[in-house]
Amino acid sequence: MSPGRHAAFGPSALAERLAPLIGAQDEAALAVALSGGADSAALLGAAAALGAAPLQALGPRLRLRAIYVDHGLVAAAPLAAAAAAAAARLGVPLAALAVEVVAGRGESLEAAARSARYAALAQALAPGECLLTAHHREDQAETLLLQLLRGAGLPGLAAMPAAARLGAGWLLRPLLDVPRAALRAYALAEGLPWHEDPMNADARFDRSYLRAALWPLIEARWPGAATTLARGAAHLAAAQRLLDEASADYVKSLERGPALSVAGLRQLAPERAAEVLRYWLRSRRLPVPPARRLALLAAEVLAARGDGAPKLAWPGVELRRFDGRLYAFAPLAPLPLAAGTPVPAPPGALELGPLGRIVARWQRGPSTLDVTDTAALSVDRRRGGEKLKLDPRGPSRPLKDWLREARVPPWARARAVLVREGAALVAVVVPGLTLVAAARRALPDAAGLALEWQAAPPELEPSKSFETRAPFL
Repeated sequence: MSPGRHAAFGPSALAERLAPLIGAQDEAALAVALSGGADSAALLGAAAALGAAPLQALGPRLRLRAIYVDHGLVAAAPLAAAAAAAAARLGVPLAALAVEVVAGRGESLEAAARSARYAALAQALAPGECLLTAHHREDQAETLLLQLLRGAGLPGLAAMPAAARLGAGWLLRPLLDVPRAALRAYALAEGLPWHEDPMNADARFDRSYLRAALWPLIEARWPGAATTLARGAAHLAAAQRLLDEASADYVKSLERGPALSVAGLRQLAPERAAEVLRYWLRSRRLPVPPARRLALLAAEVLAARGDGAPKLAWPGVELRRFDGRLYAFAPLAPLPLAAGTPVPAPPGALELGPLGRIVARWQRGPSTLDVTDTAALSVDRRRGGEKLKLDPRGPSRPLKDWLREARVPPWARARAVLVREGAALVAVVVPGLTLVAAARRALPDAAGLALEWQAAPPELEPSKSFETRAPFL
């Protein structure tokens, strides 16, 4: 390529924009999201040129591949063919992913396709791998306008960030200040194959309608609107970063292990508390609810009586209050146990899927079970109404009372593992705590069966600031 050719976009321009995003490292793994259209073809072409001859502005050795996502919608075949042709033309390995697009209640097909696409891309990324997308200046301006029309808050009005976490890697958008025309010019000059996505001209979709019907009118009245709107989105993103820095300080002062102090949140002004909670959820990579759901949080969760354990949920999140702390986590899996599951012979482990495992071993200690034949033991889930005698001098009491007094959170109580000998309940295991029936407790100087829950999700594990009390042990 001759010097100065395609000055608006090319390998040098891409290198300058990538350098601050990928940082200083010896090697970078890049994956280009290849749609089959002109913009992503141009991005792949410039990235392939970098891989062949790294430029001084970038430095590291590049490992490059392309990923195409087939949504299963109309006219997918020409786009898939164009993506394959572009990757072959540039000598870049191509992975093709297929997704099923199902729009939920109140969700547009456009939004459902975007969610399915990013979910597939997130799953496909290797640890530390960077996914590059060809979102450009006009995309950023359109996003800001659409977010305004949807009544979005500041994070939405900040539009698309240049860098964000995605799966085990990163999502990078290095072209947000590059005009669409520059990308098209580069793709044409380099003879890169592409196909125009017919969905881009389908006025049923909000972005397509904005692009075809409204954007020409906007540019006719305000030339350079894409530049000024993208700049406005950058200003809003900077304001959001400042808010995030302040919120991070508040979260640090309110954190109690994996939770936040309810008393501390109550002392904040409602607007500040809402912003802190939004930041906290985003930092935990959990979906942020709409404003009306956050209002319910203040009314139903933070203001609940002191001994209450209210719950608020929305897709992908459970928000729970317990023991003066606010917890947020993705819905937990049920306990994968069937009645009569044998206790593993020590040393051994009983796998609980995403909930961790129960490890069995022989050891001395007050929380061990006096047993000679583990074959007589089985484990089970809670059914309700179980009783356990922990105090040798007292009566049997409901298991729920023992767990509540030990300050085990309700969602961990619901997943307690019951150990039975025949029909008799002889021990109960939850993360961080094992309760053994008084009559079956091993003597201090004798070896007994120790059962311990390991590798539990953080939401089930007691934190250092959460002092679980084991009664009568």
